[in-house]
Amino acid sequence: MNKANYKNYIFQSLLTFVCMSFVLLLYDLLGGIIVASIGASSFILFVTPHTNASRAKNIVGGYICGAVSGMVFGLLHNYISGFSFFGAHYALIFICAASSAVTTFLMISTKLVHPPAAALALGLSADPNCIMTAMAAVGGVTILCAARRLMSDNLKDLI
Repeated sequence: MNKANYKNYIFQSLLTFVCMSFVLLLYDLLGGIIVASIGASSFILFVTPHTNASRAKNIVGGYICGAVSGMVFGLLHNYISGFSFFGAHYALIFICAASSAVTTFLMISTKLVHPPAAALALGLSADPNCIMTAMAAVGGVTILCAARRLMSDNLKDLI
């Protein structure tokens, strides 16, 4: 631990707690599901706030790529799971894998790279309420980006 940044370690960890608490409480109030990928995004935003990886364009853009892919494959999963001739277990495996691959392609081709967004797509593919969850995820990460932007003068890259 770099003693020169000790205060920032504590401050930025507490800021992560406050911002994540707000977003997760908002999810709870709206009846949404907690999206695990947002934890990784908050780490990137508040631990490496001045890097290319924490640019709002990449984070929100990556989440939009993941949300679109995840919703498409989630709706496909909801549709084909009604047919008995598809093995539901194997269909879910291939749908989740395809969703993650399509998200990767979308992020790379648009240069909106944010790896946790591939995890979002994976989760949405298996979520029966994928549209609401996608909207909550994109909204939540947008709130986190706004908080990081507001506090950027007080934040340091810690790694």
